[in-house]
Amino acid sequence: WFDGEGLPNRLGRALSKRHAIDMKEFCESFEFFERVRKSVRRPVMVDLCCGHGFTGILFAVFERCVEEVVLVDTRRPASHEKIVESIAEVAPWVRKKLRYVEYSIRRYTPPESAGLLGVHACGGRTDVCLDMAVSHGLPVAVMPCCHAFVKYGGRSLPFHRTMPPDLAVDIDRTYRLQASGFNVKWNAIPKAITPKNRIINARPSIP
Repeated sequence: WFDGEGLPNRLGRALSKRHAIDMKEFCESFEFFERVRKSVRRPVMVDLCCGHGFTGILFAVFERCVEEVVLVDTRRPASHEKIVESIAEVAPWVRKKLRYVEYSIRRYTPPESAGLLGVHACGGRTDVCLDMAVSHGLPVAVMPCCHAFVKYGGRSLPFHRTMPPDLAVDIDRTYRLQASGFNVKWNAIPKAITPKNRIINARPSIP
């Protein structure tokens, strides 16, 4: 799988050697990163509900213009340090860029120069990420999962008879972002990696 000498292959070998991350999460994060990196990157990247933080870490590895990556979650899992140790073998500059904040995203305030990520923001947490982007005028990319149908039932119910509920929820999210002055684009990673593969990428109309 990782027989080349490019940096992604060397990262894959280092992570595999330590059994630091499973293949699904490795591919999921890389595919997401490649699709959003140009539109969302800022001097500071904030990975919300980050878990082990691999998606945010990719910005520290590959984006020279990214000076700091803030990883935000209520608890730092043991797998985070194993991933960092593995990556630092081939990309030693990542450690000085990373900062893990054990905090609720509902109370977190992002830096003014940030780009926001939400790959593992389950259910209504995706909406917290989007609301944060709107409140602070920041670019954001999310890949929604575990859609909060109870929260959206009232507004999305008219669509449920003609389209999947998760699609109705994401359409509603898109219209709310557009109404708040954001340019919104949809993308997707391969379904072979995860069925919850839709990406919502939004940037303020006036940067």
